[in-house]
Amino acid sequence: IDRICRKNHINYALSFGSALGIDNFKDFVPWDDDADVVVDYFDYHRLVEALKKDLGNEFVFDCFETNKKYNVLLPAIKVKYKNSKIIENNHFFIKNRGCKCKGLFIDICLIMGVPSKQKEHLRLIRKSKRLMPWICFMESILHINPRIMKNRLLKVEKQTAEKYKNSDTISQTVIIPFQQYPKKIVHNLSFPKSVIYPFKEYDFHGEKFYSFNDVHEFCTLRYGEFKKDDKYHTSHLKRVDIY
Repeated sequence: IDRICRKNHINYALSFGSALGIDNFKDFVPWDDDADVVVDYFDYHRLVEALKKDLGNEFVFDCFETNKKYNVLLPAIKVKYKNSKIIENNHFFIKNRGCKCKGLFIDICLIMGVPSKQKEHLRLIRKSKRLMPWICFMESILHINPRIMKNRLLKVEKQTAEKYKNSDTISQTVIIPFQQYPKKIVHNLSFPKSVIYPFKEYDFHGEKFYSFNDVHEFCTLRYGEFKKDDKYHTSHLKRVDIY
């Protein structure tokens, strides 16, 4: 992802749990199990085209633009390593039935400008929450692809991004309905633009990767004050078999 984004002049950022890893370990959080990446909403289509051109034969990616069965309630893009297999323990109703393979993956999410008032922000998220049960019911029970509902959500996403493109408040795309959970962990849904942009390089896993302008402030706003604790150890992780 880093190689493709640099080659095509697309800005990306390690985010969420990966940002927490940068801030505290300069590496993965020891009990984390994936990498989190975000791109700006207005770079999304350029990234899709770059992945088509430069991803390479060992990998594959899924998104709604390349597969209309893709579940738009999930991250915008899932990039997968073909020569691997991992079974996600997803809920029956929110499985992504449009995937090309079940390999190890990285989720790529979109960030955009949002209303500065949280009440207005939550009102936008509720639009996807209202459609989510119907989308899940049609896909999981009736085995019908609800493309009209998915397109409606994508239209809301586009309208929001365009309306608030100059906002001083940034958040994950409003059509992801689960972003405020679990409430014991998530403190903030949105962040000052100055905390997010411009993206900067940081040390991570022995390499240089991009993340937010102020990673520490992002992590504090999102997760609260973080303290390293010896009781957290990789032995506490649930065993996962990877083939």
